[in-house]
Amino acid sequence: MTHTRNFMHIVLLSAGLLLVACGRQEPSPAPDGEAQMDRADTGTLGADEAELQAIIIPEFEAAAANGQMDAALFLALFRLRPETETLFLETAATARSNGATYEEAGRAGGDAIRPALIEESNKAMLRATDQQASDFADVTLKEFREFETTDAQDCARAAMGLAPRIASDRMAELRNAESAITLAILNAPDQGGFEVSPMRDVQTWMGGVFSDKPAAGTGATYIGAPEPTDEQAMAVCNTMITIYEELGKLPLARRAAYMRGMSAG
Repeated sequence: MTHTRNFMHIVLLSAGLLLVACGRQEPSPAPDGEAQMDRADTGTLGADEAELQAIIIPEFEAAAANGQMDAALFLALFRLRPETETLFLETAATARSNGATYEEAGRAGGDAIRPALIEESNKAMLRATDQQASDFADVTLKEFREFETTDAQDCARAAMGLAPRIASDRMAELRNAESAITLAILNAPDQGGFEVSPMRDVQTWMGGVFSDKPAAGTGATYIGAPEPTDEQAMAVCNTMITIYEELGKLPLARRAAYMRGMSAG
C-alpha cells in the first residue's frame, strides 16, 4: 500500500504557534529614510532575517524553558540541521516583506521546514525504545480522535503530513506530548539493535486489518486526495483511528517494530 509511509507524518507542531502564544505586537515601521542593512553586513543572514532571529529564537528558548516541547523540538532541529533555521528565517522574512503578519510569517517558515522536521522525526523513531514507539502511537491515536471531533479535514491533512487547520487546547496538549517523546529520542544516545519490521510485513498486517474492517480500507484510498470531501475526510479519520487502535492491540515489541517500519517507509 503506497500510503503507509504517510502514517507517521503527523505534524509535531503548528507553524507560528509560539508567535501567536507570545502575543507579539507588530513593530512600528522604520523611520523614513532609514536604510536597511545589506545581507553582507550580517554574515549569512540579511537584515530582515537577523531581526526575526533576534525576536524568534529567544521566544523559542523561553517557551522551551517553560515546558513547551514543540519549541524545544524546533530548537533541536535547528541544532541538528542548521540550514533549517536559515530557511525558516528567510521564508518568514520574505513573508513579512510581502505584508504578512508575524503569525502568517511564522506559518510560512514552519511550512518551509516541515519536510526536514518529518524526515528527522521518522529517523528518530527508528531508534526509539519499544515503550517510546508505543507511547508515540498512543498519542497519535488520540490526535486522530481529536481531529475526528473537531474537523475531519484535519485527518486528511495530517495523514498527508500537513499542518492541521484547527487549534485547540487539547491538540496543544497532545502535540506537546508528542514533541516530548520525539525530543527524548533525539537527545538519547543511539542504543541500536531495535527491530524494524520490513514494509512487506507491515503491509501484510495492514491488509489483514482492512480485510476485517473494509471501511478502513476504503478510507485509505482517499489519503493523498488533493481536495477530499468531508465524507472522504471522515473516512480517512476512520482509517487512521482503526490502524492505531489495532496497533494498540499488538504485543509491545511487535507494535514498536511496526511503528519503526512505517517510519522507515
